[in-house]
Amino acid sequence: MSLSRISNGFFFALWVAVCSAAPEFIWQGMLSVFGHFTLRDAAAALLIGLILAFFVEPLIERLRTMSLTPAHASKSPAFAACTAIGFAVAAVCVHEAITVSIAASHTNEQAAVNLQNAVSQALEWAGTPFAITVAWLSARSRSWIAWSVAVAAALVAVLSGVVFEWGTLVILTSALPGIMILAAGMFAVRETWDHHTFRRCARVTAVTAIVWLVVTGALQAGLSLAHVQRFEVYDLSEYWIDFRFYLGWVVGLLVAPDFVGAPRMRASSDAWRGRR
Repeated sequence: MSLSRISNGFFFALWVAVCSAAPEFIWQGMLSVFGHFTLRDAAAALLIGLILAFFVEPLIERLRTMSLTPAHASKSPAFAACTAIGFAVAAVCVHEAITVSIAASHTNEQAAVNLQNAVSQALEWAGTPFAITVAWLSARSRSWIAWSVAVAAALVAVLSGVVFEWGTLVILTSALPGIMILAAGMFAVRETWDHHTFRRCARVTAVTAIVWLVVTGALQAGLSLAHVQRFEVYDLSEYWIDFRFYLGWVVGLLVAPDFVGAPRMRASSDAWRGRR
């Protein structure tokens, strides 16, 4: 296996893992941001958004394409400005939310502690998707290699909870769907290897997560209606944490650059002759 393929696989898995952790950071940061949101913050976000929309983004776009022609030349100035400002302000708010979540910018007294907790949480949320993605990338190797890596990924899904001292129930509700996603994705990758492979893995992840959340949510609702308090599948906060986790995981598989790459289109010999 070439060094290029190994590095591409590592960064692909890292991309998916980071996306899995991202929604929780954004959510926690948004709660903190809007808890302290003022008109001054809104004005600052708008000003930064204007600078990003009218100067930074167009400049980066032209540098990326090495052309003075905008990518969407057909858009009117008003439409382009409104959409650019909207996305820029949203980006500023997301950036502020992540900053608050990690560094506690509003109350900087515990910035070091918050950063340590953020790194720990990132490892908790990103470890399983990273290991499972690596297992999927290895799925078409020799059988003993593929399934050895898959077993290691399953162990990561379980041991993450042990290392980070989750409760037994939390370990089960995290590891079981993770292992199901791992197994389903392994079969999907081994069956077909093309530029749509990881989109199929995203579909597998989404379907498994939805089924898991619906079934466990219905079970918990039934227990609550029956006033059974000795056993709990999910509490509400953990349920939505898992929802955001699976959402980020699916998004990561969809937005990460294609690891396989689309096949190049070649003109047929007949078409080539026709152009002569």
